[in-house]
Amino acid sequence: MNNYPKIHNATWPGVVGKGPDSEPAIPFDTMLNLTANAEVNGVKFDGVDLGLFGPHIDLETFTDDDTKKLADKLRGLKLNVGSLVAPIWGGPAMGTKEERKTFVDTVRKSCEFGKRLGELGFALTEWCASIRQARLKNGRPIRWVIQN
Repeated sequence: MNNYPKIHNATWPGVVGKGPDSEPAIPFDTMLNLTANAEVNGVKFDGVDLGLFGPHIDLETFTDDDTKKLADKLRGLKLNVGSLVAPIWGGPAMGTKEERKTFVDTVRKSCEFGKRLGELGFALTEWCASIRQARLKNGRPIRWVIQN
């Protein structure tokens, strides 16, 4: 059987649009277990695309120990991590000085979380590759310049 494309299930739909005025968020463990156990004609999900926002993964409170437990859980379920979804709606990239700072801090925290997962053996191939391969039309690497 062809090993590509990899098929991932996103965890963010278990959170976004959920809450007190709607249906409750789908618990993170439920999302992971449903993903690991889903199968159609012998095809299963290869991994998950992690939404980095509460109540699943709150970058403000998620510790290194939490990250290790997550890595162990994913390995136990035979799930890889395909990408990370940063909660960048916390501040626009082109807004006020404070909004830009919030945006950059959120991206930085997301990258740090990705680095910790990488150190624990998760390649994050699609996410890292998309960052490395980001190019302008003329082929030069994109430079992010945030002015204070």
